[in-house]
Amino acid sequence: MADIEILKALGTAITSIKAISDIAATITNAQLRQEMNGRIADLQGVIIAARQQMLEIQGKYERVLQENKELKEITAPRQKPQMQWGCYRFEGENGLFCTACYDTKGKKIQTTRLNINFRQCPVCKASFGAG
Repeated sequence: MADIEILKALGTAITSIKAISDIAATITNAQLRQEMNGRIADLQGVIIAARQQMLEIQGKYERVLQENKELKEITAPRQKPQMQWGCYRFEGENGLFCTACYDTKGKKIQTTRLNINFRQCPVCKASFGAG
């Protein structure tokens, strides 16, 4: 079941519990109303636990995706970049990239402009340019 379908199912369950709770409020028999409210609370607990498990699974999934991306970057043959203003420029990509991060870790980290003459890597803080 896709994440969105699970979220829809949980949303439907919550809506149904609200409807059942509204109906339970109209019950005049105190013992029956109390029993219904107890079961509603149990259902809410199950839904909260299911939602928590889904969030944990989603977090694990995202970590696996990130790890997979990093492994692909490490094992992929490195492009031969062009140099521009002390930074790397890669064919088909916009921006200037940190030479230190690419050369040591194989990561393409886009530099940011400090001023008209200098750029800086946001990760390793290396500066590039001519002053």
